[in-house]
Amino acid sequence: MLKLVKPSRQYLPAFLSVLDDYRADKNHFGRGGIDPLIRAIEEDTVDEYLKKLDDYEHEETIKPGLVPETRLWLIDGDDFIGSFSIRHRLTPELELRGGHIAANIAPKHRGKYSSFIGAKMCIDYAAKLGLERVLMTCSTHNNASYRAIMGLMGLYGGTVLPDVTVGEHNEHRVWINTKKQNNT
Repeated sequence: MLKLVKPSRQYLPAFLSVLDDYRADKNHFGRGGIDPLIRAIEEDTVDEYLKKLDDYEHEETIKPGLVPETRLWLIDGDDFIGSFSIRHRLTPELELRGGHIAANIAPKHRGKYSSFIGAKMCIDYAAKLGLERVLMTCSTHNNASYRAIMGLMGLYGGTVLPDVTVGEHNEHRVWINTKKQNNT
């Protein structure tokens, strides 16, 4: 059964089971949440890494210029499915690229509906954080992510924003409400 959990040593064996898949993966886009964990494993600094994740959740313990965020792992039994970040607020840069929810699905689980289910769970979590809506973004080349985002908008309601170009990268942007819409 899929569940979102706070990263901990308890779930580290699940991540280790997909570590070689991540190392072999040629798609490095969106790996910001995974690469620091891989380094922590290689450098035997996992406890420090986990402490940083706790610190990132609180305004008073993050570095200036960053926003608080909650990191969650999507687990299915003993399987690591992916990593999600929920940013508690946005900067002007995150309003263009990044949004509130960032996802990275383990290579062997991509294209299997996992991103949609995990993002749906993150939207529910964001509601508990007090967010009334979340901004989700993805590359205009990432059709699977865009379909997932639009499916979530279908469940929760929201607003499609104009695409933007950040550097040479084009982004879709969609505001999604955190309360399901009534389909009566």
